[in-house]
Amino acid sequence: MNTFIIVLLTLIIFISILVALYLVLYNKIQYSVIRIEEAERVIVEELQNRYDLIQKGKKPIEKNTKMDLNIFSELEKVKKGNISSYDLEKKITEAISTFYVIQHDYPKLLEKKEFKEIIRKLEESDSKLDAAKSFYNTHNAVLIKKIKTFPSNIISLIHGIKIRPYYEAKEIFNEIDDGIKI
Repeated sequence: MNTFIIVLLTLIIFISILVALYLVLYNKIQYSVIRIEEAERVIVEELQNRYDLIQKGKKPIEKNTKMDLNIFSELEKVKKGNISSYDLEKKITEAISTFYVIQHDYPKLLEKKEFKEIIRKLEESDSKLDAAKSFYNTHNAVLIKKIKTFPSNIISLIHGIKIRPYYEAKEIFNEIDDGIKI
């Protein structure tokens, strides 16, 4: 009887340690997942903000330069399509680059308060977007490390948590496995 109680207590302690380890590792993985999702949300919000700023900048550019820019209609088509945030960002960045070219070609445009404010907000948004991408990539690196190491890899497998590509690499890298595949 004494032996049975010792074995039972040992088994209970062992199971308790396993459960505690499981909970700690699961919470650490979830912390990274939540941080990545927060960064994705900020990235999407900033992309929407940048898109809205571009739309606001369209009017003063066309009014003061007498230009009809195809990039704006192209951007609207892309926005309506079902594309990734990375592809949308690429198109938005092209449009913003056009803004800067126009700004240099038409210096009087910068005298317009509305256009000057849009340029300032775009620069501010650029900083926020860079910070969000850095935050995403930092926490993604932590998550990848957890997914690839024992015993947290078992927990991520049980819960279907998969490796996500780094933000800038979404177009270049299709999959991350044992390393980055080009």
